Amino acid sequence: MLEPVSWRDGVHIAGTPVWCDARRARDICFVSAADRIGRAGHGQLIATQATLAMLGASAGHLSSPYGRPFTLGTVRLELVPSGHALGAASLWVDGGGPRVLYAGAVCPAIGAGLAEPMTMRSCDALVVAAPYGAPGDRFPTRAVAVAEWLARANDARSRGAVAVALVTSVGKALDVAAVTAAGGFAVGAHRTVVDAIRRLGEVGALGPAAPALTAVKRGAVGAQVLVWPLRERRRLAVALGARAAEIALVSGAAIDPAALAAAEAAHGVAWSNAADRDELLALIAASAAPRIYLTGRRAEAIATTLGPRARVLAPPRQMALFP
Repeated sequence: MLEPVSWRDGVHIAGTPVWCDARRARDICFVSAADRIGRAGHGQLIATQATLAMLGASAGHLSSPYGRPFTLGTVRLELVPSGHALGAASLWVDGGGPRVLYAGAVCPAIGAGLAEPMTMRSCDALVVAAPYGAPGDRFPTRAVAVAEWLARANDARSRGAVAVALVTSVGKALDVAAVTAAGGFAVGAHRTVVDAIRRLGEVGALGPAAPALTAVKRGAVGAQVLVWPLRERRRLAVALGARAAEIALVSGAAIDPAALAAAEAAHGVAWSNAADRDELLALIAASAAPRIYLTGRRAEAIATTLGPRARVLAPPRQMALFP
């Protein structure tokens, strides 16, 4: 039986020219969120207007609002919110064969950021990312995680220190910045975060939710909180100057002590914009899709739990010649 999807450095929808979150250049590539692709040089991107703005994509790409079907030739497509981040989307595809929902990274929880609440579509094949999914991968509610972060920020402010949130994506940076600014803190951020907010403002994708941020290059003067990309961790000391700081990794990865150590973070706040194990299994069960395809580092753990109807989409493993 022909598989409705396949993996080749990204997910290909069979019988269509559409690739999803592809890692190398494709003629047509759906982007589920701004953190899901690198600089692959794709031909035409399909995404929401907010995602294209955060990517800094130039004209010539295809943006679509949620819930408005469109066609590419004979293929019918629709973007629906994935709950992962502002502008993040899942892609529903009907190419005449099995209907596919490429869900990508999903977050069924609400109230933890700027994302639209997640929406599901009936499908014959569900493709979903499993960045978390091991038996111990469980998060507190997003409301609890947000409250924990604000309490840490308030404690740092009371001692005259800067609270630093290390984040792993622009989408999470926007969520943390918006919640923190709404809490009455003066927020500074790395220039990539500030630039993303500027581009989103230019296309009207933020509206009144836009947090007021200042870009920090050297010395976080006046900022009580810094929102900082984890990949720029080495530059943080320059930004802080002589200011004392309390550094927290604000991410689902904070449940992993090794991730905390690698981030050189004193604290971890398990505020995730992706589903944990229980959330993902509940979502898959609710979908009632007869075929499940999993991507991400915990795909194997979820597939093992689901049994024969689940498959892992990933690069082939190289067999070891010797034990």
